[in-house]
Amino acid sequence: MNLAETGGFSSSELIAQAQALTLTSINLHDAVSIGKSTARIAELKKLPVSIEVRIGSWCVYHISLEGSSEGHDSWIDRKSAVVEHSKNASLLELVLCEEQNISWYELNGLSENEFAANGGAIPLKLHDSTLGGVLIVSGLAGPDDHRLAVAGLQAFLSEG
Repeated sequence: MNLAETGGFSSSELIAQAQALTLTSINLHDAVSIGKSTARIAELKKLPVSIEVRIGSWCVYHISLEGSSEGHDSWIDRKSAVVEHSKNASLLELVLCEEQNISWYELNGLSENEFAANGGAIPLKLHDSTLGGVLIVSGLAGPDDHRLAVAGLQAFLSEG
């Protein structure tokens, strides 16, 4: 397994993490608050990231912090597409395939031009497993983007 790409995460760890990060509901206010919670952490650490929250295809929150670049938007779109396709975190999808030594793109018959099986996009799932939205971070190494997204969602959940 490529530790640089997966950050040493295992699929079982990422599945447990996702189960602990579910929401009772999500509305526009919640989605924006999740984005702001994530941005606060990134700003405190001076991270050069772009952060986006989507409900379906609707971008309800977006911020690009100092040091981020226009190229992050393409990564955001492609990482989000993985979550929309699989209903799982983009890093989990990568790790599941790495553990089986197969290509996510070949397995799913999808293009790297439109999908990025790389850390940084996490589903905003409701307790009933419905996909309520997606939180996406881009600008760091994939596992670090994932960690920031998780920290942002954890901060939101602890505030509520």
